[in-house]
Amino acid sequence: MRVCDKVHEIEVRQRDDGLLDVHIESDCIKVWEYGRDMGPLSMDDLGSITQSRIMDPLLVEHLTPTCMAPVAVFNAAWLEAGMISRSFALQAGENTLEFLDDNARSNEDSL
Repeated sequence: MRVCDKVHEIEVRQRDDGLLDVHIESDCIKVWEYGRDMGPLSMDDLGSITQSRIMDPLLVEHLTPTCMAPVAVFNAAWLEAGMISRSFALQAGENTLEFLDDNARSNEDSL
């Protein structure tokens, strides 16, 4: 998170019973607590934003609306569950959110 200057490392491991364990290391106490309190995820949690434990209002209520940690949990869980190709993800390297200046965008549009 470059906007807030915090670093999160999210690891998801699938258990033999199919559930997914989430572990978050972060220098943001709110994100760390979010990960600590999440508990295991089921495959049902990966298919819906509104019904997912990842977005449980009681878990995300202390995060800012712009925090990308929940989205990162979705991505890590999808990767671990085989819903995103591991080789493709490694080739892509990163997902980014870019803020564009309206003037810069207008100049690109005119090219």
